[in-house]
Parts: sequence; structure tokens; C-alpha cells
Amino acid sequence: MVEVLLENEFGCIEKFELADGLQALRFVHQQGQGSVSLYGGQVLRWQPRDQQPVFWLSNDSHYSSDKAIRGGIPLCWPWFGGEVKLAEGNIQSTSNHGFARQSQWQLTDMKMSSSEVTITLSLAGEQGSPYWPAAFALTQTLVFGASFQQQLNMKNLSDKTVEYTGALHSYFCVGSPDQTEITALNSMIYDDKLTGRLQQQSHLESCTGPIDRIYYGNDSVVIVDHQWQREIEVLSQGCQQWVLWNPGKGAKTMADIHPRGENEFVCLEAANTDWQIIASQSSVSISQVVKLHGQK
Repeated sequence: MVEVLLENEFGCIEKFELADGLQALRFVHQQGQGSVSLYGGQVLRWQPRDQQPVFWLSNDSHYSSDKAIRGGIPLCWPWFGGEVKLAEGNIQSTSNHGFARQSQWQLTDMKMSSSEVTITLSLAGEQGSPYWPAAFALTQTLVFGASFQQQLNMKNLSDKTVEYTGALHSYFCVGSPDQTEITALNSMIYDDKLTGRLQQQSHLESCTGPIDRIYYGNDSVVIVDHQWQREIEVLSQGCQQWVLWNPGKGAKTMADIHPRGENEFVCLEAANTDWQIIASQSSVSISQVVKLHGQK
């Protein structure tokens, strides 16, 4: 069932069913088109006018309330990776990337002007996990226009200081990872999660996997896609690291990546992989802006 939520002379926003019990929004606008899942509060697609898609989504992604969606921009929160810090300061191994990407978000606002579509989502509660029981409120603002803007505001509603790690886990469409480079990363120090070697620095020839690195550095990087002859500029705020990931041949063991799908994307994630503090009754935000250059 499709429900029209907003329609004017600039475009249309609809709500539709991804799968049983899982709903999403999609829009068609004079600046482009895209979709957002309410499950996970997750951007699925964005394709500006006269451009190839910007975010990659697996054809074999699972749409189930007990699984994460493979592609788009999953939200890793309130922890990144498979470790969470307990109240007493101990580190506990747990499931990957927190509970926000497998929670049901609410649509709280939407607007559509001649230049952009704005969608605001929220997620609030407490006891989201035994490992992260604090009361919280998340607000995610998504702006789709000539560029893309994403802001995640995190409010700690508890009476104690909490700590989080997280990432905007963006899957960027590219013509081919082996013809894609990100030169800004060459000057940054990185930790290699595959080898376990820390504080490395080397020239990144391409984005071909397997690769899994945490880079420490600039708040602005450019993905240079030589095959599609375009550049994707990503600017982050409130984030201390960039995570670069592609599974390479390891994708064959991942049931939710379609065959050869690893040759269609590069994950570049604005992230905080070190623990960040949110004081009681206070808010912090992380954000990114994505701009395209070329391929018209």
C-alpha cells in the first residue's frame, strides 16, 4: 500500500512498505529522487538529477526487523564495531554497531521546497540495550537537494554522563573500487583493522578490498571516481575519524551482498571510533555534507 504524504508543484513524498511491517519513504523531486527506511532511520537511496546514484544498496539486502539493511547509510550508534563500554568502565564484546540501525524510527517532519526535500526522523527511549540503558533522544535531519546533508543529534536524558561511539556508515556508489582513489587519506595516520597494525601511513592506490582502516585527520575528503568521471566530496562535523571499508572477496561469505556487489561501492564513514562523552541532559551532534562534481 502506498500513501501520499506530501505533494506540491515541486514533487511528491510517499510512504510505502519495504517488507512485512517495515515502512519507508520515497520522494521524486525536481532536484532528484531518493528513499529512507523508517526501520533503522536509514537513508537507502539518493540520485540527484542527471547523476548516477550516490548511495549503493544491495539487491540482496535483508528487510527484516532482526537484521540490518545492507547499503545506504546505516547508523552505527551508540557504539561502533563490536565493543561497548559498561558503566564501570569495562569493555564488553557485543553485537556490531549498536541498536539504532535495527530500531523503528518515527517521522516527525517533512518539507519540500523548490530546491530541496527535508525529512526529520526521531528515536527515543531507554534500556535500548542492557549494555547501554540510558534514556536518550535522537533526531536525524536529512536534506536532499543539489547536495545531501545529514545531521544526527544525540541527547542524553539520563542523570549520568554517558559515552558513545558511532558512524554515518555511508556506502558510496562508484564505477569500480580499483579505479577509485581518496588522495586526502594519503597524508593521514590510520589503524589497519585487518592486520592489527596501528599508526600506519601509506599511499592508497585504490579502494579495492579487502580493506578496513580507521583514518585520523581532515574533516573534508574527496572520493575520485575515475570510471564514472566524477568526484564525491564529503565534509564532516563532530567526527574525529574516517573509516574506509570494502570486503573484497570476503563479500562471497556475506549473504546480503549480491554477486559482485563489492565491485560497486566504497564505504567511507564519518565516525567517532573513540569514546565520546555526552553529559547529563546535554546534546551533541555529528553531521556530513555530500557534494558531487562532474558527470553531468
